[in-house]
Amino acid sequence: MFLSSLNNIKKTDIFAILLISFFPVLIFFGSGVINVQIILLDLLFLVELFRNKNFKYLNNKYFYSFILIWLVLLINLFFSSYPENSFSRSFGFFRFIIFVFALKYYIFDKNKYYKNYILSTWTVIFFIISIDLVYEFFVGNNLFGFESYMPGRLAGFFNQELKIGYLYSSLSLIIFTFIYLNLENFKFKYFENLKSKKYLIYLIMLFILSISFIIGERANFIKTFFMFFCFIFLFEKKFYKIKLYVVLAFLLVFSAAITLDKESKNIYKHRFWGTFLKPVINNPIKYLNNSSYGDHYTAAYNIYKDNKLFGVGLKNYREQAATGKYGNNTSTHPHEKHLELLAETGIIGYLAFLIFFLFMIIKSIKNYINYNNLYQLAGTLFVIANLIPLIPSGSLFTTFTATLFWMNFAFLIFYKNK
Repeated sequence: MFLSSLNNIKKTDIFAILLISFFPVLIFFGSGVINVQIILLDLLFLVELFRNKNFKYLNNKYFYSFILIWLVLLINLFFSSYPENSFSRSFGFFRFIIFVFALKYYIFDKNKYYKNYILSTWTVIFFIISIDLVYEFFVGNNLFGFESYMPGRLAGFFNQELKIGYLYSSLSLIIFTFIYLNLENFKFKYFENLKSKKYLIYLIMLFILSISFIIGERANFIKTFFMFFCFIFLFEKKFYKIKLYVVLAFLLVFSAAITLDKESKNIYKHRFWGTFLKPVINNPIKYLNNSSYGDHYTAAYNIYKDNKLFGVGLKNYREQAATGKYGNNTSTHPHEKHLELLAETGIIGYLAFLIFFLFMIIKSIKNYINYNNLYQLAGTLFVIANLIPLIPSGSLFTTFTATLFWMNFAFLIFYKNK
């Protein structure tokens, strides 16, 4: 329908929809390409609002809440240890604000066919990524010949940058929701009636979780499992027995994979059981202190203690860590969002972000209860999963992590239609 009506669509809309549709592909080309795409989309969106004099689209408490957060970052700039480092991130945060509302506008509000085209394209790309990861798992390299340098981790199309797990997690629940809501439109030889299609949707869920596991990124797997575990019991109030079987089946397969792992020389057993689950169960505090992230967490907390009110400024954790005052730590960020905010924005910035996230999540949950919008539920669960304290994560302000985080945030905010 979208392609057949291109002649009736403005060229600017076509460009915007194509930018969003191929976003999961463009993200493989690095931060520069991602930023260009975001800025172009932001400009197209703002031109659209000005041309149609639709200024009221941004006249709401959600947009103003974002602006307040941005002002907090700008004020924080004056207290930054190295303002030249913080400047681009503090001012540049505005692009994510417009990005969130641009995605919401084009995917959900402008034209219903836009949403179907965008999410259909994302689904195709998502399953190409999935097939590539399965191929790499069995063959040792992906379809382009890329090979991970770390045993037990898959590289996918990112090659030597082992961050495919976060991209996969960020798309997984949105894609699953789209498939579920369009089950009646799918034609399968062995899944012709609606009941059999219900079984298919659980098989797809198991497929997605299994790939998230074999990617080997433990933190992203935990977050993905948490998202689907919550979603499976919330998205419809029936089939609880099937849902329980699905969860138990996956846990059984997962347990077998990490305890009976012989073919891959016990790599998954070592990564998930020997160096993670077992020490966490025995002594979680000792595990955290001795883990590769323990030094980052400790350094971030000590940096916060020395700069309690305003922190050291965005992008300055790395500068403080490099001084040697906070241990032998050369990481660019603490690998934990709460500690990153405390270290770089202080208690004032941290409380501002905490209130902002709580406000948005509570409003989203209330709206989901009233209107049962599953896309909103998907976005909300992703945001909650990525804000769980102490689980390692990417920086909230780097291009790659921030873009995928705020992309899901666009699915979280204020939908009132089913």
